[in-house]
Amino acid sequence: MKSYLALGAAALLVVSCAPPGRGLLAAKPPKPSAATIAVTQDQTGLLPLVTIPAGTSAADYLSALTGAVRDAEAVKPDVAFDIVSTVPQTGTPLTQITAAKALTAQAAEVADTVQGAGVPSSRVTLGALVSADAPAEQIRVYVR
Repeated sequence: MKSYLALGAAALLVVSCAPPGRGLLAAKPPKPSAATIAVTQDQTGLLPLVTIPAGTSAADYLSALTGAVRDAEAVKPDVAFDIVSTVPQTGTPLTQITAAKALTAQAAEVADTVQGAGVPSSRVTLGALVSADAPAEQIRVYVR
C-alpha cells in the first residue's frame, strides 16, 4: 500500500514538472511587443528593396531602381522581384480597391523598368496590398 502511495506521489511530481528545456505554459500569455504588432499589421513582414511614392515619374526613380536590381542580382543571381501596389488601410474596402487599381499603370511601368535591367519576365510579378503602415499610395519592390 505504501509503495502505491509513493508511486502516486512520484507520478504527480512528474506530471507537474516541465520537460527539460521547456517551461510550463503561462495561464496568460505575454503581450506582443510593438515591433511584433507592426510587422503583423504590415501583412508581409518584409522590407521592400525600393519604395516609390505614387505619381513619381520614371526619370526620378530609374537609376535608383536599376542600381538596386543589379545589386540584388549580384547577391542572388536568380532573385525574383514582386512589384506591389500598396495602399493605406483607410476608408472602405471599395476605396482601397479603387486606389490600388489607380496604381496599376505605374506598377506596370516599374515592372518594365526591372525587366529593362535584364530580369526575365518569369522572375517579375505584380500584386496589390492594403497595409496599415503605408503612409500613402506607393509602389514597393520586394525580392525573393
